[in-house]
Amino acid sequence: MPADYQDFVEMKRFLNFDETDVANLKSLAPTFVIHGPGVTDRFYETLGRFPETAKLIDGRIDALKATHAQWMSELFAGDYEEAYFDRRVKIGMVHVRIGLPPYFVEAVMNFIRTEGLLAIHQEHPNNADTLSRSLLKILDLDLILINMAYSEERLDRVAAFTGMSRKLIENVITRAKKKK
Repeated sequence: MPADYQDFVEMKRFLNFDETDVANLKSLAPTFVIHGPGVTDRFYETLGRFPETAKLIDGRIDALKATHAQWMSELFAGDYEEAYFDRRVKIGMVHVRIGLPPYFVEAVMNFIRTEGLLAIHQEHPNNADTLSRSLLKILDLDLILINMAYSEERLDRVAAFTGMSRKLIENVITRAKKKK
């Protein structure tokens, strides 16, 4: 089954992502207006140092930086409903389409987490723990959606290779889990 908004809603519930987190993230928007460009610059400098990622960004850094800045601003916009879900699923599919290995997605998100936490601790030392928890939750939600895109793409490849329907493949996976 393709990525489903209800799965996203369930993950928000699981992470206890609530209105307090929404308010915290909105309050962080000015911090990331200040720190975001530096985070983005360091992000692309890091990607440029590794051959596997450097080839994916070569000649496109300015456009990618603009996209990254947009992604980052949406983290703090306060709207984490279906339109947010749809945009994040598309971002995940772009990562899949360009051939970025999933382990780089995990490593990249660690970079964003680390840089984000540093900015929060620098700008909000008295409230850093609470604000940091909210940032980590939204970054984890984004990572979940990107990982869903990789899972979807793999199922599509198996279906195309075998000629089996996705529904049949999902049933086989479900049955195999039950037999263990």
